[in-house]
Amino acid sequence: MSPSPISPTPTSSRPSSSSRIAIPPLGPLVSLPARSAGLKEWRILLLCTAVNSFSQRAWSYLRNQLGVSQLSIQLATSDEEMIAAAEKWDPHVIVCPFLTKRVPDAIFNKWITLVVHPGPPGDAGPSSLDWVLLGDDGSNSDSASALSDLLTVPSIPTEAGGISRKQRSHWGTIVFQANEHLDGGAIWAWEQYALPPIGSITKAQLYQGLHSQGAMVALTTALIRVYDTVQSSPSINSRDIRTYVQAVPQPDWAAQSVTLGKPFLGGETHDRPLVPSNKRKPDWKVHHADDIIRIVNASDSQPGAQLSALTSATKTSLFAYGAHLHVDETSIPSNLWETLGYTTWSDVPAGTALATRQGAVFFKTLPYPSDAEVRGVGVWITHGRVPKAKDKPLEPKVPMAEAIRRAGHGQVLEGVKEWELGSFEERVGEWQQAFVRTIEGDNGLIQLVYWDFYNGAFSTENCQHLLSALQWATHPSRGPVKILALMGGPYFSNGIALNTIEAASDPGEETWANINAIDDIVEFLVGDTSAERSAMFRDSVPLCNKGIVTVACLSGNAAAGGVALAAACDVTMAGRGVVLNPAYRAMGLHGSEFHSFSYLKRCGPKVAGDMLLQMLPMNSTEAHTAGLIDIEVGSYSSSPSQLDSAFIDELSGMLTATSYAIMAGFRSTGFRCAPWATYNSVQKGAVPPREAMPLTDFMCRNKDLAYRYRDFPPLVHYRNEELSQMLLDCFHPVRSKRYHTRRYKFIRKVKAAGTPSRYITHDLVPQDEEELESFDDAPDWRRGEEWHKIGKTPPKSLQTSEWTRIKLYNRSPIPVPTPRKSSMASAVSLSASASASGSVTGSPSCGRSINGSTSSRSTAEVVTPRALPIEPRPPILVATNSTSTSHYAPNGGPDWKTHGERISSTPLAKSILADKENQNQDEQELGPDQNGNKSSGTGKFRAFSKRFTLAFKSLGGGGKTNAKVKSRSLSVSGGEGDVPSEIKRTRANGNNKSKTMSYAPESGTQPPKLPSMDMGRSLPLHTPPRRAYEPPVVKGAEECEFPCLYDPEAARASSGEVKRSVVVVPGPGQG
Repeated sequence: MSPSPISPTPTSSRPSSSSRIAIPPLGPLVSLPARSAGLKEWRILLLCTAVNSFSQRAWSYLRNQLGVSQLSIQLATSDEEMIAAAEKWDPHVIVCPFLTKRVPDAIFNKWITLVVHPGPPGDAGPSSLDWVLLGDDGSNSDSASALSDLLTVPSIPTEAGGISRKQRSHWGTIVFQANEHLDGGAIWAWEQYALPPIGSITKAQLYQGLHSQGAMVALTTALIRVYDTVQSSPSINSRDIRTYVQAVPQPDWAAQSVTLGKPFLGGETHDRPLVPSNKRKPDWKVHHADDIIRIVNASDSQPGAQLSALTSATKTSLFAYGAHLHVDETSIPSNLWETLGYTTWSDVPAGTALATRQGAVFFKTLPYPSDAEVRGVGVWITHGRVPKAKDKPLEPKVPMAEAIRRAGHGQVLEGVKEWELGSFEERVGEWQQAFVRTIEGDNGLIQLVYWDFYNGAFSTENCQHLLSALQWATHPSRGPVKILALMGGPYFSNGIALNTIEAASDPGEETWANINAIDDIVEFLVGDTSAERSAMFRDSVPLCNKGIVTVACLSGNAAAGGVALAAACDVTMAGRGVVLNPAYRAMGLHGSEFHSFSYLKRCGPKVAGDMLLQMLPMNSTEAHTAGLIDIEVGSYSSSPSQLDSAFIDELSGMLTATSYAIMAGFRSTGFRCAPWATYNSVQKGAVPPREAMPLTDFMCRNKDLAYRYRDFPPLVHYRNEELSQMLLDCFHPVRSKRYHTRRYKFIRKVKAAGTPSRYITHDLVPQDEEELESFDDAPDWRRGEEWHKIGKTPPKSLQTSEWTRIKLYNRSPIPVPTPRKSSMASAVSLSASASASGSVTGSPSCGRSINGSTSSRSTAEVVTPRALPIEPRPPILVATNSTSTSHYAPNGGPDWKTHGERISSTPLAKSILADKENQNQDEQELGPDQNGNKSSGTGKFRAFSKRFTLAFKSLGGGGKTNAKVKSRSLSVSGGEGDVPSEIKRTRANGNNKSKTMSYAPESGTQPPKLPSMDMGRSLPLHTPPRRAYEPPVVKGAEECEFPCLYDPEAARASSGEVKRSVVVVPGPGQG
């Protein structure tokens, strides 16, 4: 008799509904006020220079949190297109969340147009954040004089031993109504926030953090105020949109910020001009370490801080990005300067490059006076960029050591040593690209792995470095590690490093190396127990067999492979309001990182396919509902340090919790994990625990069972299938050209030719090419030959792995799945904890923080998400019949009558069916079926049947094959070896049933092989070498998308812009 699940704790010990708090919203409001509910029906048009992080956040919040049903985006590609979009849709209000040009008169004269500006009332200009991060406190109204002081006068040590550098206490974000002035107009709302110390935050971090949080408050408030004004004003006809421009905001809205209700607290504001790129020059002979970091951080993203020529070999300067302080000279090995010919540290001149580390370069800086308590002896600069030449496209950002060489200053690095730290323990006061912080608990250790890869891009070297850190953190010598937490940094991850790839001599080769490196990280995290693994993991012990649970903690945004990296973990947590972009297709990539496994298991086939095909951003709550995120923490306004503390609280709670967290269900504990780590009552070998056991041990046991009695192939099969598609993206003549061109335009900031159709609601437009099934076509490709392009034999798994890809098109209806038992949870904190006696309660708990103090939290009000399934068995291309068993499908495998797909739509069929000799017969018809419908055996299907038969004849082992073609079925028999004995195709007759195919293979427990996938016989052993890569020629690429970054006049120019079409001229050698 099976043991019963552990008994739930008494009702009195669980959190009562009265003790729960409401889940914080994604913005300032949970929902619109009742008086403003009509705003949901308004048409709102967003005008954007680009759909950047804040535009995505605003779009997602308005659409999904506030319920605005009619929301559309138009890129500011030209005045004519913006005006045409407004005229076609006639919106109630227009919002400009990120617009770097002036709104045309024809728009703001007809429609209320709200512009979001990153500054408080009275501030104006294109470099608002740059000025405040340089340290402008507003005390000097003369902009030229103020800028000179900020960029040329060093910080002064004070008598107290600190540094005298004035800064504002607060900054703000304003929403004003567009008019003829670039940054003018009536103010509808504004918000202010306290500034962190100057130099401690970059421009990108300020924009994506405090600015975005404040802007959401101001924008939401402004929209409600506009709606209420329109509805209450007697001079405005609420049914006539053109009268809305008569609405006038109240005077006190400009005088007081939304939250504090006070005037601006940060000092005087001014109309400041653009900060030219050639003025942002750190001077090694004048500036101390904090000054250099201040200038670099204020110039982050674009255009960068400009370093003067490092040698006399060339006059080329460099733009610098990613500056980090090194505090103490005593931690610097003396051989670094002795190798360069210096006897003592004081002999080394300021500005000398002393060391490199993973591509970053360490420079000595000007010493502070001996009596100054402030410390800082050098800076690490991680990335650089060669300046944009006249009539040339923007150069990519690359690791600083490479940038120095590309600029012709390589001699400055001669004799400079690589400075490795030797371990990943956190070192206070030193820059580490990745480090590990340990939390000790009574039940084991939590390893927090932090990293700071510039802009969240994981280069090949970054991936290798991070994998080493993860392996170091989980090595048995570290102790009883129970949780491996991926903490990330300002960004969690944006996947492979497109800038580094763009700068490579062969971007296809670098893409291939990069995707394999990040796949290695994910394979380490998923920790398959199958003997069939990648070579580097074959002899290693999987994490679940070590008793280690993996947790991803997203405090920053993630995209593409970064989302898949997080989804591969056993638990995925995210700060509330984090934006995820899980799709790859917009860049022309299939993607990898085991997303075919993690997305499918977490979200189910339909949601996973929709995410990849629709290519839309998701906020944390959407991602939680879809299954990508298990737990949301914090609020939309949480700071990075607050989120970090919240994550640590959650992890500490996991360490002290027991199996009750899963067995009692989400309503009691608020805990959810990935389906492979949760308890599954129908899983073979699954037995409810007789007594409470540690949660981490329980999850590892569940994961081991899911892997041991699997209904899916070894996970390396998913990897190989994804990499096969990535090889096409890297090297196939057609697919590589689209990827290289899209990457080129993205990195070089080429002006967009139009708005992606997926964002357009205001017009009926054709789908973009990436939304079409033909986008995946690889003409003249035969499955498996892509591996020969890199000199490798196709993996044997390709014989059975094609079904592992997530289906984007022609998806058949899937039966209603079984709910994922004991694993569905709301976006709340973990609240299960074990008492000293071993009993489990659902009371607010949560364990110990880093300093050992006990943290208490209330349990949030449960909001039931969409039911997340135990993943139904996916369609297996070589599935057995209903009476036999499959190695991958213990219960008999899927039924093709419910899980089938048109085999002629797969790349496999497209390749083996390409028999041009039969093209003349492709359109012959066999006549209607018995119900008068056009038969599925007509036209293309007849061609399919002929070519499929020929494929079996030529690739199936040489046996005689007899094909019989009928209007409703096709059977193939007589083949040798692995040829299925029977293939049948059935078609629905005038109803909603899907076109399906069923297979009745030979008896046996192993899945049969398709002979068309016999790689050794069908493909040549060697492929002629590829031609050298030449980048695509993109006409108009010399015109940067943000000209104001380089041309001061363009910042103030009116919107009379000449419309240009970007024409792509393919370069040779991209195959």
